[in-house]
Amino acid sequence: MKKLLYHPEWGIVCLSFAILFFSGNGSYEGGDIAAARRSYLGENPIDIWGAFSGFFYSLLPNSLLPWGLWLAIIQISATSAGLILIFRSIKITNTADSLAFFTLAYVILSFTGYLTRDSTLASLYIFGVGLIFMSINRRNYLNYVCFYTGILFIVLAMAFRPWLGFAAVFPILYLSKNRLKLIFLTFILIVLPFSLDRLSYLTNNFNSVHPEFQVVISDLSAMACLSSNQITRERGVFLLNEFDKTSYTSSEICNDYRINTWQGLGRWSVKSSELGSDVRLDGNQATSKIPISSDLTDLQVSNIRDAWINFIFDHPKEYIQVKLIHAVQIGFAGDSWGLRIFTAENFKDQIAGLLFIPFDLLISLHLLSPLMTLLFGTLIICVKLKKFSLVSILKNRDIAFAFLFLTMWLLFSAVAYIGDNGRYTYFSSFIFYILILKGSNELKIRAGQGTKVKMKLN
Repeated sequence: MKKLLYHPEWGIVCLSFAILFFSGNGSYEGGDIAAARRSYLGENPIDIWGAFSGFFYSLLPNSLLPWGLWLAIIQISATSAGLILIFRSIKITNTADSLAFFTLAYVILSFTGYLTRDSTLASLYIFGVGLIFMSINRRNYLNYVCFYTGILFIVLAMAFRPWLGFAAVFPILYLSKNRLKLIFLTFILIVLPFSLDRLSYLTNNFNSVHPEFQVVISDLSAMACLSSNQITRERGVFLLNEFDKTSYTSSEICNDYRINTWQGLGRWSVKSSELGSDVRLDGNQATSKIPISSDLTDLQVSNIRDAWINFIFDHPKEYIQVKLIHAVQIGFAGDSWGLRIFTAENFKDQIAGLLFIPFDLLISLHLLSPLMTLLFGTLIICVKLKKFSLVSILKNRDIAFAFLFLTMWLLFSAVAYIGDNGRYTYFSSFIFYILILKGSNELKIRAGQGTKVKMKLN
């Protein structure tokens, strides 16, 4: 057992196979990514999920194995390879840290076993991080190959959520160029995910349905129903009615408002042909009042977008108040998924339920939420690095970036809020713990080396 903890590569590989086997059979035709794939491969593709998502998932083959199983294999393989590279680079020297890393690997692999954009993003990003960590310890041409390949995978990952492009600057931590070059490279890395998404539009004749309108409806409905300012509420209701020239009253709007999702009031109104199937996307949202139509003209789109921006600038205090509420919702990962063991229908599902009980408990108790992660991360540092000064801890680039990364992810997610689904933020917790573990180990190793030097001098 002790050998496995110090060399968990085989443990990670075995765990990967188990999670891949029990996560599903790959016959997956529900959810966002399946709809994005069908739409892209259909006659009238739309960009509800972004152009890059449709392009990426359309590349997956559907022969020999279902395309969903190919995706699961890619995600699990990339994640396990990245985790092994990260473990070898962190230089773990004690059983407790090895156990902590193996536990973290189990949680990350359980998450990347899902077929969602966030799981795809997490798997590609973690593989990129592993390559970058590996490049730090090399002093030959492979250093550059690994480093820039790692950057490529991180940029690919962030193309699924380009508005969180700040996360693509991670490689900057391990460069020592002059300040102007770092600023320029930072800008390039932030822009690249957006550029990749925009280039994906050239691969197909997309009809843009403006997915950012989910955020618009979420903001307007929150300000219309949560603000204490009467003018703000009335204007929010008026702008919501502008989507389809309706005349709902404030009470009618707010009776359907749900703080945990934009779909309490909003829904997509698109054609079946645009989804590449005969199933309508908004079939389960028939009662939602505010439709986002794929037939909106450029003038209507411009008017709605300009009105939303002007609304925010005219009511900044109310907007900030609403965003703080959204940040709290996201901070505690408002949704809970429950325990799969209770819904098992056959023997395989029961075994899977047992395998995923720890992960499901973490999710159900919101222990992977950003605010709980910040709390646990602070406690870990206080225990592991209690002999170090606060200044020396914050000077460590990995630890400092860990807190910055998680905080920025939370704030950007609040700005782009459409719901409090925990899967939007779990990835940021994974990166946080990896960086905390790496940074704390580096500090302890350096402190140990410093002590040895002092002893030799004495």
